[in-house]
Amino acid sequence: MNDSGVRRFGEIAVPLTAGPYFATAESDPVPLREFAESVGRTVVRDECGQWTRFGSDRGFELCADTEGVVRAVLLDWAEESRFVNSTQERFAQSLALLDQALTAILGTDVPQEAAAAYAELEQRLRTLDPQAFEGREHWWPLVLDDLRDTASAEWFTAFEIVNDRGEKQIITQAGDIGVHPEERLWARLRAAGVEPEQVLGIHTELEACFMPGHYCSLWLGQVFPQVRLTHNFPYGETAASRAEGIRQLREAAAQQPQ
Repeated sequence: MNDSGVRRFGEIAVPLTAGPYFATAESDPVPLREFAESVGRTVVRDECGQWTRFGSDRGFELCADTEGVVRAVLLDWAEESRFVNSTQERFAQSLALLDQALTAILGTDVPQEAAAAYAELEQRLRTLDPQAFEGREHWWPLVLDDLRDTASAEWFTAFEIVNDRGEKQIITQAGDIGVHPEERLWARLRAAGVEPEQVLGIHTELEACFMPGHYCSLWLGQVFPQVRLTHNFPYGETAASRAEGIRQLREAAAQQPQ
């Protein structure tokens, strides 16, 4: 990694960003409690307060505990931390592998090349830190699930809005690799000057997620507390429920007239 694109924590270095799954800034305080206070948030679990915070995955804070094990912590909630890596060094190395793989996956229009880069990433991550994959709901399996699902299936979201003339409109958007349609559509609407209060309804083909890099159910609820979220297919908090939702999505897509 080029030094200009990394942040150093003692002997280890992490990329400033790795797709949507990780971001850090030199100005961020390192102790988790100090960081939380700097952004008006709360560390609910006291034992996490002095953990070393490396960065965020857009929902959880990625930290090393007092033993050096890296875990994902959700501020403001008493949620159990999520296992990430067995050591800080393996976390930094894994992030570098992810960053490299994303460059390859997003930089090709050839599906076979993207699939090969994904398979190599998974194999290298599993070899580097087997403990990271001992739990199906650990952080790294979820990151790989998200990459695979967004690359292999297409789904849409629809926002009903009221424009400046008081007219109702329904606007739709598909996602992309590592980008969920809700994120893409809201970025597009916000750039056009749409305010959250103008959004009347949100419908997604797949249930809004709670996945690293996105946490769509979390941010949609925060940005649009007045809006009811609806969906066609489940995409819950277990690997089985997510796989079932993707299966139903693909089955429905296959039945659509060509």
